[in-house]
Amino acid sequence: MKNVIPLIVAVILGLAAVYVVSHFLLENNNSDQETLVSVVVAARDLDAGEELLPGACSFKNVPESAVPQSAILWESVSLTYGQKIPHALKRGNYILFEDIQLNLSLADCVASGKWLIPVTFSDPTLVKMLKPQDEIAIAAAYSHSEVIKPKLSTEELLENPEEAEKADVQMERETVILFPCIEVIGIDNNNGLFRESGNSTATIYVSLPPRQATILLAAQQEAELYPILRRRNDPSARNRMEIGSVNKKTFENVRSGLDTTVLPNENANPSN
Repeated sequence: MKNVIPLIVAVILGLAAVYVVSHFLLENNNSDQETLVSVVVAARDLDAGEELLPGACSFKNVPESAVPQSAILWESVSLTYGQKIPHALKRGNYILFEDIQLNLSLADCVASGKWLIPVTFSDPTLVKMLKPQDEIAIAAAYSHSEVIKPKLSTEELLENPEEAEKADVQMERETVILFPCIEVIGIDNNNGLFRESGNSTATIYVSLPPRQATILLAAQQEAELYPILRRRNDPSARNRMEIGSVNKKTFENVRSGLDTTVLPNENANPSN
């Protein structure tokens, strides 16, 4: 009998241990299945009054139930760019809505000696994915007239002097880089914000010296403008003269020396 009692106690303790471990594993499994949310955190230690730039912000995945009430979702991180935090933050700390000033105006983003103007592009595809402080080049595609006079010999000119006055006017298309590198200050947004991506808009805001701003304003009336995304702080191709222009001669050079390709009569991928 004395040997039976310890055996019974051991069995009871074993069952209790199994129950505790099973309950613990079940709770962990439920926790693993909870939806994770990416929120904005400090990528490094931040000083009070520091301006938030892309490198200052990072993200942290936390369970949905643990997300602070005023946390900023990572998908809205562009709201923080250009804002100054009122107090210091340690690396990994949440950046909350109360840490940023959303009453910032476009005028606050204009550097001294520059003007801010809106630029509307012909194709909004890339604009919808741009964020403030992205760097772009602006290409202008426009038409211009070219006067072509007849090439006449001296005899022909003497016989028909009026032919010398005749000329054909042809319209030529040309594409040039108007600005090789320019920073996006804001994006026109359907919600009235300018520090977020632009949804369906095709308009951004840029800040330029007055003369360049005037040229860009006039270019919107004369040409179709297209944005070209650059890598931030890339020092290459910042001089327009390095890039040149694309016109009829460009494609003549492309075709030079090439044989004309003929489409074969047979289908390359016949269906079985």
